[in-house]
Amino acid sequence: MLKIKKMRYLIILIITLSILVGQKSNQSNPISENQIGMASGIFANYGTAGMEVDGYFEVQTQSGLFLESSGIAQLGEQMTLNTSLGIMNEVAPDILMGGGYSNYLEINNEVLHEAFIGLSSNLISGVAFIGLGSELSPNYLTTLNLNSIFPNLIFDSSVMLIMSKDIDFWSNEFGYDIFFNISKTYGSGLSFGYTISSERYEDEETITYNKQGYSKTFKIPVTAQGTFISLFIGWTF
Repeated sequence: MLKIKKMRYLIILIITLSILVGQKSNQSNPISENQIGMASGIFANYGTAGMEVDGYFEVQTQSGLFLESSGIAQLGEQMTLNTSLGIMNEVAPDILMGGGYSNYLEINNEVLHEAFIGLSSNLISGVAFIGLGSELSPNYLTTLNLNSIFPNLIFDSSVMLIMSKDIDFWSNEFGYDIFFNISKTYGSGLSFGYTISSERYEDEETITYNKQGYSKTFKIPVTAQGTFISLFIGWTF
């Protein structure tokens, strides 16, 4: 079975969108400096890549400090956990800027550490993740809010582009993943949506080596690009 390299990107999506939405909410509904706001959610996703469950929990202050933890469990795969700590504030009308520290853990594997910096407006958001060790290369994420372009849409819609080094260990080339998201969230917290994406994943290629009448066949991991579809339903509170 092919291993879809998707979980990390879903974690980035959860963190980025929940932070930005939460900060926008704070701007619209001011709270006192010593008051803490919290948000959380849990979602079930089913699609081409299989079944998975993810969730997040976030704590924010009016001064812009935030702490967020999220996790994803994919059937037949390891569970992943992510924790982020940082600050985000308004630097100009409708423009937010922030940064902080994030770590990423696959259960039974080592912890990966990153610093990130981001900028957000009503139309577009961008985040750069920089590895604090040699195990991670920079990752860049941009989200285009289609509701700013088409304000009469009855659902939330966005396009997200991720650029990072290919998942081949020996490759120095940058690749991309692109997601088109449609969702609807009700006042009760019920949320559901649809995502279609073009993503890189880890495949295998068979190589045959011939020398002096002898041949040897072996498999090597390679990066492939595929189209994936997923549906989700969840609850935010």
